[in-house]
Amino acid sequence: MKKRLLLIALAVLSPLLGSAQHLEDDFVLKNDKVELRFGGSDKNYFFRYFYFDGVNILPSSGSNTHPWEITLLGPRGENPTLQPRYTYYQGGKYEEKDGVQTVRFTWNLVIEAGEWPLTISVSLGPQDKTPNWNIEASLPEGWVVTKADYPRISVKRLEGDVKGILPFGYGAEYNMPTGGQLQMRYPSCTGVLQLVMMHNGKQTVALTTTDKNGCNKNLGMKGEGQSVVFYQSVTTSYAWSDEGHFSLPWSAQLYYEPQCWEETARMVYRPFIEQSKWASTPLKDRKIASWVKNADLWLRPIDVDEKMTGALYKALDYYGKGVGLHWYFWQHLPYDTNYPDYLPAKPGFEEAVKKAQKMGAYVTPYINGRLWDPANHTYEELNGKEASCRKPDGSLYTEVYSSKVINTVTCPSSPIWQDVQYDLNRRILSELGTDGIYIDQIGCAASEPCYAEHHSHPKGGGSWWPEAYREMLTKIRTELYDSKHIMTTEECVECYIDLFDMMLVVNSPHSPGIKMVPLFPVLYSDRCIYSGFTYVPWKLNDGSFNYITMKSLLWGSQLGWVSPELLMRDENRVEQEFLKTLAEFRKGQHDLVLGGRFIREFAPAGDNPVVDIPNYQKTNVVMGAEWVSVKGRRAYMLVNMSAEDHIVELPDGQTLTVKAYSAQRVNLPK
Repeated sequence: MKKRLLLIALAVLSPLLGSAQHLEDDFVLKNDKVELRFGGSDKNYFFRYFYFDGVNILPSSGSNTHPWEITLLGPRGENPTLQPRYTYYQGGKYEEKDGVQTVRFTWNLVIEAGEWPLTISVSLGPQDKTPNWNIEASLPEGWVVTKADYPRISVKRLEGDVKGILPFGYGAEYNMPTGGQLQMRYPSCTGVLQLVMMHNGKQTVALTTTDKNGCNKNLGMKGEGQSVVFYQSVTTSYAWSDEGHFSLPWSAQLYYEPQCWEETARMVYRPFIEQSKWASTPLKDRKIASWVKNADLWLRPIDVDEKMTGALYKALDYYGKGVGLHWYFWQHLPYDTNYPDYLPAKPGFEEAVKKAQKMGAYVTPYINGRLWDPANHTYEELNGKEASCRKPDGSLYTEVYSSKVINTVTCPSSPIWQDVQYDLNRRILSELGTDGIYIDQIGCAASEPCYAEHHSHPKGGGSWWPEAYREMLTKIRTELYDSKHIMTTEECVECYIDLFDMMLVVNSPHSPGIKMVPLFPVLYSDRCIYSGFTYVPWKLNDGSFNYITMKSLLWGSQLGWVSPELLMRDENRVEQEFLKTLAEFRKGQHDLVLGGRFIREFAPAGDNPVVDIPNYQKTNVVMGAEWVSVKGRRAYMLVNMSAEDHIVELPDGQTLTVKAYSAQRVNLPK
């Protein structure tokens, strides 16, 4: 009887015991840094453990999520979404070549009464800090992969106060959900780089990709109780399924580091940045107009009426020479309507440009580089429908903003659209005499997969979108811009960094439940010029604008980006003066903010009260940031946004007084 009960118990427990056993036919990848073990059974795929320097990041039962998911399109419109459970598992195979260990797992897809192999591979070189994950598949004639989710890896939720970080604008930190997900879309303001992280302040798990062409993709983290599934989801290019073979043209990597998220980001992502075509050249070596390097302050005039221009001239007189201007509502038609019909300018704009320039300012008017209003006469006259980006069913991508006007998303590969943008840049520079142009949405709004029948690019996603903008903007700059003209855009998507002289960063989410974090400065502060912090609220004197000014300085951003009419109101005198103080201070920190490296932000100890900033978060009134200068000198920048002096203690133990409404620098020993 006892023997029978024991056999029954073993039968019940055998799946659990098997998941933990290390069998002789398991597949193991191992070097001095990491070790992975996969079940060797021919019956099912199983990822047993994933060790980083002795720490297993998988749940004790292994990663039990399906590792891949794909969507297919057949010649008759078949559109299945397949996971491993809808296929036949064929087992794994291990090989080693030139020191690189690789294990491949294959499933057969049943298509048109035949079986077609899908293979995932995990490769580890002798010096790799983590493996590379890849996927490919064979397909019958006429079939393509339209969407691929890979890898999908379930890891243990870290202990303690667990946060998730997405590359949304500067960076956004959320509470890591147990039953929801955090996801970014790249390239767009919601995903400015290819990295997502989970951390608890002491440990970090990060998913990255090494796509050097800027293809559209989603990276995310899905909370499932005490596990978190890290995943990549890609809307594919039909070209990736050419000649009956599909392959995702880059690798993904999952890392674990027993340290803070800032150090983890630098360790796992900076090597990729330094090899990329968009950021291989440091800021100090880039050819950028000197005036934009020295534009420590930007103003945002809106319209050309007497009230606005009067406030602008007052502000320019107060802040002095070298101010940059992003000018909105200058065109003869209402904002966000009738694009791309901007000219002629409103009466008085050309004169206002000349006067502002005479006062030492630099003018960059707003245009949109992505939207076309189908109600505008140019849409029919220039055959705009042939330039429009198309969904799989042939319909248009349409977007509606505060103007309540329907705009279509235009395909940047279209020669029609490229000519429109070229001619618009030419006329603004030559007829209005501006110092450059601000081209909205290119670095902010999402790239869309396009399925137009007669466009020059393959259908679907892929690299053609950023490549088309690269072609367009390079021609415009080469043929129309001189060394004193600049081209700027909204947001800081990495794959466009080298195309723009400055990037405006203002879309980062912020609320009591979402904390802005300086992920972008940690990785890119020495590669580009950026301005702004968030959209400026219409009430400045509740502490919010001083908070924006303080954080902008500490994170390396050029300051301001505020309406001069709002800024120069009498009730905002404190904010006017604080902005001027910090802008003048910033002029002396160019060895840090023009090619130096942002290391981290910190709140000094000591007499440092906490205040609650409306619509943002609680913060200490004195904040600091550690930087490394162009010449390698470490320094702290400190800002006191309050009306009182405060004696604080720095991370290196120094104690000092930071005066009210001031900033100061502390050079650290070499």
